[in-house]
Amino acid sequence: MENGKTDIKLDLEPNSKPYLLKRLISDGFDTVSVFLLFMLISSLIFASPLAGVYNSHYENYKKAEQSAVSEYGDDAAAISEKLNNDAYYLEERFAANLHSYVLKAAAGFIAEAAVLLIVPLVDKKRCTPGKILTGIMPFSEKRQTKASRLTVLYRFIFIFIIDSAVLYLFTGILTFLLVPVIRLTEMLLNHKNKTICDAITGVTIIEKRSYNGIDTEEKS
Repeated sequence: MENGKTDIKLDLEPNSKPYLLKRLISDGFDTVSVFLLFMLISSLIFASPLAGVYNSHYENYKKAEQSAVSEYGDDAAAISEKLNNDAYYLEERFAANLHSYVLKAAAGFIAEAAVLLIVPLVDKKRCTPGKILTGIMPFSEKRQTKASRLTVLYRFIFIFIIDSAVLYLFTGILTFLLVPVIRLTEMLLNHKNKTICDAITGVTIIEKRSYNGIDTEEKS
């Protein structure tokens, strides 16, 4: 007993773990939702003054490419050699790619925060849209109750860093095709079908009907 409250260990039903198909549908729905938001937000960002520095560097390195093409015509080898030895071109292209990554990561952060953070914080069972759709929920193994708001925040941070921020750097838009495959691989590697982010935050995914409805107040 702590602070006049007795810790209650919930007895989950034997079939509390959802079918893998439900996990895939849930993750797929969330990924598509994030992707659509990402496309909308990124288009707004790249059309705004926030993209001014990126546009400047982009135009500069494109002009260098056009200059090389004008000088060497169809000689691809000569064009490549000139550009690869042009410090100005390389610096401008690197700066453009770096600013592009920062803007895309910002758009991704906003989109993922809307779907994977704000919705679970509002939902009583801490579910993302995909989990609401499929009737599953995150369950804290340590606390033996629904995931706390703090856990939801930790999960979002880990998901963004592991599944998104790093991948945006290398894959760009392909991130949204790779994430479901990566998560499926992670789930197939353990009997509880946990992703790395599930394991890090001490969460397992269960059927909502397996949770007996005791809504203890979370300790943040």
